[in-house]
Amino acid sequence: MTSEMTPLMSCPARYRQAMIAYLQNTNRTEKVLELCSTKIPEAVNAAVGTCPDVFQYISIGTAMGENDIRVLLELKKQYKKITATIVEPSPDMISTFKENVSKMGPLLDGVEFVWYTMTLEEYMEREHVVQQFHCIFLNGVIDYFKNLAESLKYLYKSVDKNGLVAIVNGSDTDNNVFSGMCEQYPNLMFDFEVVPTKNLIPILDDVGSRYTVSEMEAMVDITTCMQEDSEIGNLMLDIFTHVANFRETAPKDLVDDVIQFLSNPKLLLHKSNDKITIRNNRDIIFAHPPALRMYQR
Repeated sequence: MTSEMTPLMSCPARYRQAMIAYLQNTNRTEKVLELCSTKIPEAVNAAVGTCPDVFQYISIGTAMGENDIRVLLELKKQYKKITATIVEPSPDMISTFKENVSKMGPLLDGVEFVWYTMTLEEYMEREHVVQQFHCIFLNGVIDYFKNLAESLKYLYKSVDKNGLVAIVNGSDTDNNVFSGMCEQYPNLMFDFEVVPTKNLIPILDDVGSRYTVSEMEAMVDITTCMQEDSEIGNLMLDIFTHVANFRETAPKDLVDDVIQFLSNPKLLLHKSNDKITIRNNRDIIFAHPPALRMYQR
């Protein structure tokens, strides 16, 4: 990475714009929302069953909160009182999340939100007493953990004996654009490291986790990325590379190489005269105690 390039995460406003552009051009949002309305609540209900007076929920790296709201709406059908702990480092994302909550009106009555504008690591340092949660939701956030093993150890200590850790994670290299980008350009996206599920599984095995894994097919439309003057395309390139204003600040040969990589036949899902879509599959991992308790190092 050259000195002219800036990490996307250090530019909150640009990050928010880029994330919105990306979400508008992928069916990942629709697929994950469907997951949040069905599989996650079903898995939680099956694991937790009858709950104490207050259901404890925590979500890490929530972005704008659409997925969490969908999960919480379903959980409310089973659990009348819920405390939802939200840990998200971006003030812009937290602000939008709060706006989205307010739009729900009485639909979220009974849900008390506790907001933490910080990273998981900062939350871990702040919360010296480990709280117990019935559901821990990690949606596309594993990549941002500075120390994956220690972060998982902390979260496993935080799950209730009848609770569940729900992880939505990038599939392996040929099926997920971010996994492929990180493998191809390891020195580019230096503010986070993509952890494909194949690299996560050994850690889950090491901690003695009892888990299930299933793959969710998804795609992203990269047509505008091929158009040099497209604002949407340039914002999406920022997301793929995690560099703010990537097309403007990166060397031209690197930009050309990234564009060529995005057209990689292994990732390609569909190509016509006016549209290019590539694979952006996600894996859904449900990890259950009491096996999680085995990790006490």
